[in-house]
Amino acid sequence: MSVKSEKIKSGWLLSFGDMVTLLITFFILMIVLNKGEISKVQKWLEDDLDQISIELTDRLKDAIFIKVKRTSLGVEININNDQAFVEGGFKPSERLAKELTEVGEELKKVPLLTEEQSKVLPAGIAYDAGKQGLHLRREISIAGYTDNAKINPESSLRNNWFLSTMRAESVMQLLSTSSGLPQDLFGIAGYGMYRPIASNDTLNGRAKNRRVKIVITANFTHQEKLEK
Repeated sequence: MSVKSEKIKSGWLLSFGDMVTLLITFFILMIVLNKGEISKVQKWLEDDLDQISIELTDRLKDAIFIKVKRTSLGVEININNDQAFVEGGFKPSERLAKELTEVGEELKKVPLLTEEQSKVLPAGIAYDAGKQGLHLRREISIAGYTDNAKINPESSLRNNWFLSTMRAESVMQLLSTSSGLPQDLFGIAGYGMYRPIASNDTLNGRAKNRRVKIVITANFTHQEKLEK
């Protein structure tokens, strides 16, 4: 092979290598920019959830049955008191009903929960979300739990699965009514004696396991995931 042919071959390889390097650099840049836009959108959501937590905590500072805390999942509201529900039943006590009504009244002031995506998102956030094909998803999930004490099978409560689910459902009804939020924004579950947070071998542990947890979440998801 001639020297001229060698130069042509090496020149082509150098050009190809430069092109590959440029393409890799371009795709890395796109990934970085994309992550930056998603981070900005997510930060807006996190700031809104922070504000919800602050306002609920302030409103419920004198509450007996309800405790509010901010977690990585969203805003968590815990009901954990033996007097929170009518003894041996699933209906909220008068005091718990009052406190849940206060929660509902606070939630209906929150645009993140009450407005459509097109109205609640600031223009810049809406633009970034639209570019990424992201859609706002909001949910208030309510889960009931019990201890491992068996329920008389002849009782109208039937079992711990039923009791925990009915407590979650009764909390949902109160929140939905007092907030005016649509019921399709809510999700309920009953786990019975499963998923304990303390040992059922002690009175104190069993008391901790009898609880209802409300979690307010908001996140952006792609349309295809939203439809599933």
